[in-house]
Amino acid sequence: MRKVILSALCAMGGSSALFAQLPVDNTPDTVRFYALDEVVVVSSTKETNSLKGLPAAVSLITPSQMEGMKIISVKDLSATIPNFFIPDYGSRMTVPVYVRGVGERSTGQTIGLYVDNMPYLDKSAFDFDFAGIQRIEVLRGPQGTLFGRNAMGGIIHIFTHSPLDYEQTQASLTGGNNGLFRANLSVSKKIRPHAGLSISGYYDRNDGYFTNQYTGKKEDAIQSAGGRARLDRQITDHWKAQFMANYDYTKQGAFPYGSYSDGKVGAPDYNDPGHYERKVAGGNFNLLYADDRILFNATTAGQYLDDDMHMDLDYTPQSRFTIHQEQLLRTYTEEVTIKSNTRNNYQWSFGAYGFINDLTTKALTTMGHDGIREIMQPVFDQIHESNPRAPIMTVKDDAIPIPGRFHTPGRGVALFHQSTCNNLLAIDGLSATAGIRLDYEKVKLDYDTQVGMNLDVQMSNRPAVPMYVDTTLLGVEWISFTKILPKVAVKYEWTERDYVYFSAANGYKAGGYNIQMFADLVQQALQANYAPNATPLNVRDAVSYRPEYSWNYELGYKGEWIRNRLQGEIAVFYVDVRDILLTQFVNSGQGRMLSNEGRVASMGAEASLSARLSDAFGMTANYGYTHATFADNDDNAEYAGKYVPYAPQHTLSAGVTYRKSFRDRWIDRIGLHAQYHAAGRIYWTAENDLYQKFYGLLNLKAEATKGIWGLSVWTKNTLNTDYAAFYFESMGQSLAQKGRPFQAGIDLSVRF
Repeated sequence: MRKVILSALCAMGGSSALFAQLPVDNTPDTVRFYALDEVVVVSSTKETNSLKGLPAAVSLITPSQMEGMKIISVKDLSATIPNFFIPDYGSRMTVPVYVRGVGERSTGQTIGLYVDNMPYLDKSAFDFDFAGIQRIEVLRGPQGTLFGRNAMGGIIHIFTHSPLDYEQTQASLTGGNNGLFRANLSVSKKIRPHAGLSISGYYDRNDGYFTNQYTGKKEDAIQSAGGRARLDRQITDHWKAQFMANYDYTKQGAFPYGSYSDGKVGAPDYNDPGHYERKVAGGNFNLLYADDRILFNATTAGQYLDDDMHMDLDYTPQSRFTIHQEQLLRTYTEEVTIKSNTRNNYQWSFGAYGFINDLTTKALTTMGHDGIREIMQPVFDQIHESNPRAPIMTVKDDAIPIPGRFHTPGRGVALFHQSTCNNLLAIDGLSATAGIRLDYEKVKLDYDTQVGMNLDVQMSNRPAVPMYVDTTLLGVEWISFTKILPKVAVKYEWTERDYVYFSAANGYKAGGYNIQMFADLVQQALQANYAPNATPLNVRDAVSYRPEYSWNYELGYKGEWIRNRLQGEIAVFYVDVRDILLTQFVNSGQGRMLSNEGRVASMGAEASLSARLSDAFGMTANYGYTHATFADNDDNAEYAGKYVPYAPQHTLSAGVTYRKSFRDRWIDRIGLHAQYHAAGRIYWTAENDLYQKFYGLLNLKAEATKGIWGLSVWTKNTLNTDYAAFYFESMGQSLAQKGRPFQAGIDLSVRF
């Protein structure tokens, strides 16, 4: 415990909710530092408050902080922001984000991700390498009024550099242990007086960290490559056009899960391969108009995702179950907003939004010979034992494939409005914000799955007769959701740098279908053909789940006590979640399912502090506490009083940074960074019988620059902390992924 405390005291903090001005690098050859006071414009094209005056908990991550903390993807934000946590799922296939006890680790999401106003509608695309990023804003708490469905936990908004405002060429190479190699290149410049182009690209690989005992090979090696392009054109004094495009390719070994016992994670040990391959491409076109009265924005966006996943579903050397899943996702969105752009006390915003989400999933679940022997054959044996007149049926196949094709297109529309009244009731500094959104969504399920097998069927003492039996589930289902999402906030600002606020906001996570259940359902349908008094199968009731709703109440304070030296914030919150969705594995272990499990009450507090102690030395600290438990009601009586799984009770980030510039020396500048971030306790099950205790990771970095050149040495998980990053249960087994061990590397960069 002493080591943890000492590390926390001398570590470098992550992202403060109000990042103070740490030492500002004024040299022209470095990435410009953005403090919150400099972001005086409204970041969102639909928000009626400025970012620094937003009546909500918001964290700003700048390029300088991204470099110091080695944040290269959204997962690196985990625990660096109060009550913000991302467990490592084992692949880029999904990014389960938990905020204030609200989250989802499988289907759908409870936090929204945007890049330059382009929405990412599926968290299968969330995990990509950052390149050419200007800043990241994280808003905690429901943002449904302005952003709609699946934003009940908050919003992550990533902004890239505009080549009209920022011109620089930057290249970097990274090498490290475990075969780490990374290369980045970004160019941003004006190509005409009123037009600019920025291009960035990257390549990233490592050999993996966890060895599969069965194969003797690393199970989690990864390669990824991709890039971004952005073209900005100032058409007239009032009109501006922006075009953005991106591409990302990932190929990785995946799911390095091992047995879990007494808090210890074993090495992976399974026979069937696990890997994940993904291609993501997207683009958006923004058309903006601004004068001294209004701001208008129209964003047209599209995204394409094609992935391929192989997984050993039993995670053992036995051949029980495997799955090969392919997803093809196409999304199209259109949003038009118009808002006031005056200095009047009344500010307003109106908008309309529409989306088409077209997903086709092909899944081939295969029951191997051990699965047939241990699971399928006993079912037929039981039929004969319970009814001696029934035939003796023996499965003759060595493997049983269960193919399925599922088309789940969805579409939705929304209208929204928000108003802010400043100096309310003629009281200077008093303001109120109110908004409302009408969301409508309709989702279709078109399913086609089947199973067949060869049997030897023996009646009484007659010779066995070969028989092929099969069944098919084929059909179409529709579900729709309509939701009104209100929001209200009151703020009192006694100086332009000090204010308190109270807000109440409604959010929801859309419902949908558990398509991974169909392997189980089609087997049940086949068995029901031969079982007496079998209950007819209702596919709609079996696979659909309802939306999840929440109300978030928040009281907060933000202030700056010493100008440009010391500032911070504190917030307390209460979140009432209805019909919360929990992820569970189906009985056979052949897939996951979401089920509505009643009500959850989540309450807690958050605090952030940033200090610039001198021109060279700065400190930050962030702490979040969440007490999220199931309420006592009929829907989830078995979980009443238990903590919500996967949501840590505590998150902590603390640290220091030191930068010193020199004149007429062999080196221009040095920088030292230390960051400690921690999370826990994390319960892994709704029964709260297993958990990850509080743990922390220490990251260090030392850097030096000379002219256009930079060199840095860094470590992650410097103390080689042993912890579980993810846990689940399948087929009676407790399985987990171990957190990444000690990592070290060297960066070489050039900027001009």
